[in-house]
Amino acid sequence: MLLQFRNQTLDLSQRTGIMGIVNVSDDSPIAFSRVRSDKAIARAIKMRQDGADIIDIGAHSTATKAYSISPEEEVSRIYPVVQALAKEGIITSVDTWTPSVAKNVAPAGLHLINDVSGAQDLEMHKVAKEFSLPICIMHMRGLPKLHREVNQEYDDIENEVFDFLRASIISFENNTGQQAWIDPGFGFGKSAGDNLTLLKGLPRLRTLDRPILVSASRKGFLSELMMQGDSQDTEELLSATLAFNALAVLKGANIIRVHDVPAAHAMISIIDTEK
Repeated sequence: MLLQFRNQTLDLSQRTGIMGIVNVSDDSPIAFSRVRSDKAIARAIKMRQDGADIIDIGAHSTATKAYSISPEEEVSRIYPVVQALAKEGIITSVDTWTPSVAKNVAPAGLHLINDVSGAQDLEMHKVAKEFSLPICIMHMRGLPKLHREVNQEYDDIENEVFDFLRASIISFENNTGQQAWIDPGFGFGKSAGDNLTLLKGLPRLRTLDRPILVSASRKGFLSELMMQGDSQDTEELLSATLAFNALAVLKGANIIRVHDVPAAHAMISIIDTEK
């Protein structure tokens, strides 16, 4: 699969891509992933050296109890990181659900919008069209930071996610002429069992013929599967993440979004021998 950006092409026809996570937030639940903007550039470059193909930069945590920050603050944290990485030729993504943030970061050299709200805001479509940016559309009921407050009982979660993503692809691509990626939204308002159902259903998502991003790194549902509550601080979460992502890749994921790039790269180098 070829991923097209404004000034770069990423060839994933024979391998799996890695998206490294850089959090320039104060309260990401994964404490070691937090970094100030002035330190984020060096961390991102190291991630690239360790095997990351894309660096995803976010400043506004989606955690239920996370602080709210203004769009202006979000931009001030993300813009210099994107700008510096773009000068290094590194593919960058902005992790935001706020159109004004994407619009104001895009001129720094941005390559991709990663929208956990599913790109339902048509203002985000306008940004993508204006700056020729693909977008990653994630399934989630409700709103970021409030997704736990809506009904999370599913009659058929596999069909709901598939239908949502298919409709969202059509809407976004018709409005913008840009490519949509898809993310089933592991861990967002879904039970441990729901997440396993979606994992098993990844082959069906491949029929949509769009890049599939899996973002399950160190999420609480992995702790639930290990019978350790929903903590994101347990020592075993790296091993659980590697196992889950290995299964996701074997079932069709094209890109995995991770905190631990060296470990993910080592795992992928083995899994990709099957491709």
